[in-house]
Amino acid sequence: MNLEQAITDLMNNNRQTINGHTFTVPAPDLYPFQWLWDSCFHAFFLSKFDLKQAKAELSAVVGRPTASGMFPHIINWNYESGEPLPVPSWGREGRGEEINLTWQTPGNSSQTQPPLVATAALKVFKQDPDIVFLRSLYGALRQHFTYLANERTFTDESLVYIINPDESGEDNSPRFDNSLGLPPQHSPAEHLDKRLGLLHQFAVCDYSASSCMSSHFGVADVAFNVLYAEDLVAMAEIAHLIGYPEESKEYVQRAAEVQVDVLTNLRQGDIFFSYDRVKSTPIAVLTWNIFMPLYGGFVTQAEAEVLVREYLFNPKYFWTDYGVVTTAKTEVAFDPENGFWRGSIWHAPHWFIYHGLKRYGYLVEAELIKQKSLKLIEQSGFREYYHPETGAGLGAKNFTWGGLVLDMD
Repeated sequence: MNLEQAITDLMNNNRQTINGHTFTVPAPDLYPFQWLWDSCFHAFFLSKFDLKQAKAELSAVVGRPTASGMFPHIINWNYESGEPLPVPSWGREGRGEEINLTWQTPGNSSQTQPPLVATAALKVFKQDPDIVFLRSLYGALRQHFTYLANERTFTDESLVYIINPDESGEDNSPRFDNSLGLPPQHSPAEHLDKRLGLLHQFAVCDYSASSCMSSHFGVADVAFNVLYAEDLVAMAEIAHLIGYPEESKEYVQRAAEVQVDVLTNLRQGDIFFSYDRVKSTPIAVLTWNIFMPLYGGFVTQAEAEVLVREYLFNPKYFWTDYGVVTTAKTEVAFDPENGFWRGSIWHAPHWFIYHGLKRYGYLVEAELIKQKSLKLIEQSGFREYYHPETGAGLGAKNFTWGGLVLDMD
């Protein structure tokens, strides 16, 4: 298989241009819109072979923030064409009226996703030092980070809170079950109903997170906050590059504050757990989220060794012949057959773990993650996720995240 050509063909087939906005849908049938962190993933690996499209992807995804400055997790660019607002395909189980609450303003969803845009923009810039490109993004980026600092910090800490599991990018991860009032085993429809209820509540709150949603659902998610800190570091570098030294210092300071608060408030012994602010309790559920401090460089070498040896490559917990499962096998919620984020294998977690391992000098182990990722593509093609015991492709077909293997170098 010519991997780069296969990924190029995949991206070309999934690409859309609507009213001058060019972007790539994750999968044409199931995800027919532009999605925030998907476009960031696309920019990461498009920067390897198609810089023009990598820039277009990021320019589009920052191109229609909400009135608050937030980057929505979904943009429906067709709305500009006057077409009816479609119902997202993941909510078509007779819930059309309810799911439309996801659109805060016409064409924009009311939620966000993990912050990766500044990191992606900086990566593209390092491949092609185009200051004009960075400047074109900076105003929208600054507004988004101002929104996160003002609306998503529910206490005097710097940690940001998600107000719906969807904002983690892992819609039905079991680490959110208790926060939703669900037992570890339940139906996908039950989980979706809870998330739709939060969308409705956000609309009732007039889309105010800090003053209203903080009493309904608020999770300081480990992965989200690690990525937030990393994106703040990227923002500092971007601000410095385009001539805003004071704003650069501001981002450096905020990134340091987030890291301190993650270390202080999310660490539980050897493991970092997300925190439920409404219930005032750590979320002691083992998901791949525990490895994100490796990606951000938040742990010591000795602490990294515990995560890598006792958990990551331990078949009792996360390791399989096809890579890393998203939920530990020891969890009651582990479901390799129908689990989605409850035990399947996904390329994005592999990508984060790969870079975390390299950051701590685990080069052999990182290469093993890459080889497992390649094995999945070679065996089952570009799929949304994979069965951990057979490697069979599951979910959406022609799904773009497999392209992240090009950025494992």
